[in-house]
Amino acid sequence: MFHTVRNMYNSGTLTLRDLAEELSKRLPRGWSVQITPATSRRKKLLELKAPNGVGAAVAIEERKRVIPRELPGIVKAAAEGGLPVLLFAPFLGPRSREVLIDLGANYADATGNMRVALDRPTLFIETQGADRDPVREARPLKSLKGSAAGRVVRALCDFLPPYGVRNLAEASSTPLGTVSRVFGLLDREALVKRDDRKRIVEVEWQALLRRWSRDYDLKTSNQLSSFLEPRGLNVLVEKLSRWSGRYAVTGSLAGPRIAAPRLAAFYIDDASQAADRLGLTPTDAGANVWLLEPFDDVVFDRTQAPGFAAGNNPDTKLVCAAPSQVSADLMTSPGRGPQEAEALIDKMEENEKGWRRGL
Repeated sequence: MFHTVRNMYNSGTLTLRDLAEELSKRLPRGWSVQITPATSRRKKLLELKAPNGVGAAVAIEERKRVIPRELPGIVKAAAEGGLPVLLFAPFLGPRSREVLIDLGANYADATGNMRVALDRPTLFIETQGADRDPVREARPLKSLKGSAAGRVVRALCDFLPPYGVRNLAEASSTPLGTVSRVFGLLDREALVKRDDRKRIVEVEWQALLRRWSRDYDLKTSNQLSSFLEPRGLNVLVEKLSRWSGRYAVTGSLAGPRIAAPRLAAFYIDDASQAADRLGLTPTDAGANVWLLEPFDDVVFDRTQAPGFAAGNNPDTKLVCAAPSQVSADLMTSPGRGPQEAEALIDKMEENEKGWRRGL
């Protein structure tokens, strides 16, 4: 039976001893579950049985602390005789859970994050716990908030590896120490791979953009002002195409155009001055234009023509932010923004050499 339950925990008190009880609350009627103790020859097992007598055993791997990059080795070592694996830890962050799902492993943590997916008997149970560790607050860099982290993320996405700390610090105009701390965070979360010389040789840029969007937000990370162009976005596009100042279009207008854009968003140095010159009307409701004074000048770096993703008229002379910036902005935009972000990432994957470049 396919059975899904989502629930929210925050206490961080669930123990392995409680796991069988928590599972039993969520199993369909007639199922049984127990945890058998470890022996000298095997680990603890999670044993489940369906009403028709079909059962499954899952090898339990307990860890006090989990680093995403170590998970492939942990899961591989934990499998006994081809048994599926369940990793139990005090806390499993979003990236750890994502990696475990990709590895086909089950998991549970003390905050209530749980996922048990079996083919035989067919079963799927998932509950939602905490996304932040309730205990381990003091740790190395754990956030990608701020302009410096944003510059490093943009550089990692926009430039093709390999490169070292010094190369990327120079390319992103960011202090060496800051780049090194960001590298450390991304290394722990398995978003980059390093060689023996500690150079970055591979960047999981899709996952990195999604990770950045947890700490970066288009509306709050930038200074946003709302306006109305009463004659519509086509008129605004014409005005922008003749704009002589610095700007960079982002959001739906620079995205894959899966539907007609209803909101134009673009970065500008001075929103008040730009609004006057473009003839925009300030408004708190019904806005169709967002002017964004940016979190950092990196939004104006590596700009591109809109044809890369939008597929619009190549004669349009709009200047669009880099695809990496646009995708992050769409991820944190309202409405269909997240869906447009995924469509843009698909296009970026198809034409990676069209927007990434070597240092």
